[in-house]
Amino acid sequence: MKLGRYISIFLLTILIGVVVLLFVIPLILGDLAGDFDIVIGIIIIIIGSFIITQLFYIIDLLHKNKR
Repeated sequence: MKLGRYISIFLLTILIGVVVLLFVIPLILGDLAGDFDIVIGIIIIIIGSFIITQLFYIIDLLHKNKR
């Protein structure tokens, strides 16, 4: 299995999460989000991206063992 695929999935999910965190949520909520909320949001996005990437790896591993 190629590692580059999982790195690109990880970076893509981080990019999508940051775009949602920094652009979409302030448009909806206005100026309610502070700096501390953004730091916590970025940490959650990184952890969530790691979990999503691991799920893709496990799914590919299960498909490989099934064959």
